[in-house]
This record gives sequence, C-alpha cells and structure tokens, in this order.
Amino acid sequence: HYYALPLRHVVIASDPASRNFPEIPSKWFQLMHITIWEDKDFLPRDVDLLRKPSDTPDERRSKNIRRHTYLLHQCSIHLKRLNRTWTAYHDIDEYLTISEDFFSPDNPRFASEEELVKATSPIPNRTAFMSEPGFVLRLLQKYMSEPKTTSPTHDDLSETCLHAPRAKYSAVESPRELTQKGVPFYINADRLDTLRYRYRTTRRKLDRNGLAKGVIDLSRIQMQKIGAWSLVHRP
Repeated sequence: HYYALPLRHVVIASDPASRNFPEIPSKWFQLMHITIWEDKDFLPRDVDLLRKPSDTPDERRSKNIRRHTYLLHQCSIHLKRLNRTWTAYHDIDEYLTISEDFFSPDNPRFASEEELVKATSPIPNRTAFMSEPGFVLRLLQKYMSEPKTTSPTHDDLSETCLHAPRAKYSAVESPRELTQKGVPFYINADRLDTLRYRYRTTRRKLDRNGLAKGVIDLSRIQMQKIGAWSLVHRP
C-alpha cells in the first residue's frame, strides 16, 4: 500500500485478543506517519467489547463488528481533523489494487470498443499504469475529473465514497516455483503476502466474496455529517 495507494498516513488498531502488540520495523516510521490505537483510544468509556471465553460464537462476532464500527467512526473523525483526503478502510490482510480485467473489452461496463478506448485514454495499459507509485490514487483522480458517463466504474464511484469488489485468496501458500515466477531476482516473494498466495475465487462471485470496505474522500464530507457507522462494509 505504500507503493500502490500511496499510503503515507496510517492508523492501526491493536486487537486486544492478540498475543503481541503490533511490531513495525523502525524504517516505516521514517517513511510514513503511523498511529497505533488500543480500545481505550476509540471506544466509549462505558462500552466493554472484550471477548470472553464464555462468549458464544454469535456474541464474539457481534462484539467484533461493534468494535469495527466504533473504530471506523472515530478514525474518520481523527483523520478529518488532520485534513486528510482519500482514506481506505481495511484489515491488514486486505490489499487494494487494479483488477487485471478492469481495462479489458470483456469488462461488462463497456458497451463497445469505442467506449473502452475513451474510458481508458490516456492510460495505455494496466502494466504501464501500475509501474508508477500511487496508481490507485491516480485512478481515482482520473475518474473524479471526468464526466460520470465516461467512467467504467460510475455505478460504484461517487464523488465521496466507493466500494471495491473483493476477491478472497486461498489460505494455502503457493509453491516456491510459482510464487517467484515473474518476480525480479532481488525480491524475495516469501516476504510478500501478495505473492505467496496465488489462487483466488472469481472476482464476480459477490455472494462468495462480499464487498470490500469503503474508500472515502474525507475532504468532501462535513465533520457533522460523519455519523456512526451502521455497517462495517458500507460507511
């Protein structure tokens, strides 16, 4: 995300059920602003969502969802006060990127080849577009600056918030000969989650994948309009 978004300011919530406090190499504190929150930093004083051994599975799930909604609400207010703009809300095992079929004639959002050329211009191809840092933000800026009718994502992309489709990857690590395939020799694929797991579900199977969390431009929202989050995946 440091390369793709580009991520330069991050708020991390430490799970109270975790055995270890987040360990972040010191170099990242030099490259971006990192804030680590505990429950006391975003939960109301009279709210206790600590999971207990006696909790049923439904109770544990309910507490986890409530904790997420409190976190996203307070995080939005915190970042709004810092005058942050585009903000991504996701877990540490979720990664934002551009789909390989986004700029493709097979994309059902394009009614014709002429619309495909018009929509992707001046982007020559996905590989070239993603070869420069910050390609996710540049894609957002591109479609924010164009009339709505020219955007292949117009059904999901508003002036303020969007939801990206999600693809779930297998929890089984791919073999070394596959993870290192096509990767420069100076990059160790074993150290990157985005390279270690090469198999996923079909992106269009929304019933299996569900929705990813939102991406919001906080500069377009008034502070008093940031209400409590009712759903984690739909701000």
